[in-house]
Amino acid sequence: MRLILPLLVLMMPMTARADVPKVVTDIAPIHSLVAQVMSGVGVPDVLISGAASPHDFQFTFVQAEAVQDADLVIWVGADLTPWLGEALETLTTSDNEFELLASENWQSLERRDWGDDHDDHGHDDHGHDDDSVLDPHAWLNPQVAMVWTRHIALALRSLDPENEAAYLANADATVARLIQLDQEIAAQMADLPRGGILVPHDAYQYFGQRYDVPAVGTISLSDAASPNPAQIAELRDLVRKDGISCVLSDPQTRREWVDLVRDGSNARTAIADPMGTAFAPGPDHYEQTLRAIAAAYAQCLGG
Repeated sequence: MRLILPLLVLMMPMTARADVPKVVTDIAPIHSLVAQVMSGVGVPDVLISGAASPHDFQFTFVQAEAVQDADLVIWVGADLTPWLGEALETLTTSDNEFELLASENWQSLERRDWGDDHDDHGHDDHGHDDDSVLDPHAWLNPQVAMVWTRHIALALRSLDPENEAAYLANADATVARLIQLDQEIAAQMADLPRGGILVPHDAYQYFGQRYDVPAVGTISLSDAASPNPAQIAELRDLVRKDGISCVLSDPQTRREWVDLVRDGSNARTAIADPMGTAFAPGPDHYEQTLRAIAAAYAQCLGG
C-alpha cells in the first residue's frame, strides 16, 4: 500500500469541487445512514459493497481516486479498515475525513478474548493494530447508529452550511426511523427462546448486548481466519455438552465449518450478515440489514 499510493496520486487528475459536496463512505451500512442525511441534497459514494470484506479489501485506483476527490470521507475507522486509514493519510487531510469510532457520546465495546483456542489466529487477522482493543462493529446497535447519524449531520453542516436545515431535518427523520427499528427488534428478540449462540466471527457483540442475545463463542476470530481441526472439535464438544441451540453462519464463513460444529447436536443455523451484502446500497440498506440479522437470530433460536 505504501508503494502503490504515491503512484496513484501522481496519476490522478485534479478536479474542482462541485456545488454539491462529494461525500465518500466506507461500507454500505454507513453509506445508508449518510444517504438518508443527504436526502434531497446529494448522493454519497461507497467504497465497499457487495460481498467484499472490509477487513481485507483490495484498494484500487478507482477507490483511491474517489477518496482523493472527496470533500468528505465518512468512515467507521482504522479498527475496521486500516488500509483506508493509510490511504487517507496519503490522499486527503484530517479536515476532509470523519471517523465515527472517534466520535463522542456512545458506548464502545472492547474486542472479546475467547481464550486459548483462538490465540494462534492473532489480532492481525482481523485487520487491527496490535495495541487496539476496540470492537469496530458498532453500527449493529441502532442506538449507536442514532448518535452517529447526529454526528454525520453536523459534519455535513460544517462542510456545507447552505444545506444545514436539510441535513438536520433529515437526521431527525432518520433517528425517528432508527428508534422505531430498535423498538421492533427489541420486541422481536424479547420473545425468543434463550439458548447459547455461536457466531461465525466476532462481529455481533453490539447487536447481542443491545438485545440480550449474547454469543458464547465464535468459530473464527475473524472472517479472514480459518479454524483448525482442534478448534472445530472443541466447539463441537461445546455445542453438545452445553446445549448450544444456535450456530450462526455468514456469507464469509464456509458452511462446512458450521456443519462440523453442529454435528451430533440439535443446534439450528441461519445466515446473518453484518454488511448486508444481499441488499443494494442506498437509504434503505441499514434497516434491511438489521432486520435480516434479527430474522436470522429468530430462525436460529427457534422463535
